[in-house]
Amino acid sequence: MTDSKLIEAVQNGDANAFSELVKRYQLNVRACLAVRLGNHFEVDDLAQEAFLVAYRKINTFDNKQAFGP
Repeated sequence: MTDSKLIEAVQNGDANAFSELVKRYQLNVRACLAVRLGNHFEVDDLAQEAFLVAYRKINTFDNKQAFGP
């Protein structure tokens, strides 16, 4: 399933679809944070917070844009 379809499913109340997005992007998010922070102890917490913010604001997401960046 494409990211767009997953986002649409999340916007329609399917929390499992968001879990799939997290699986797809968690390594990239954690790697980006690790490089920028240099402190691996905070990476997991900040990655989780980033995904929580994304989930809370998913209804405002423009599905014409790429989810990853």
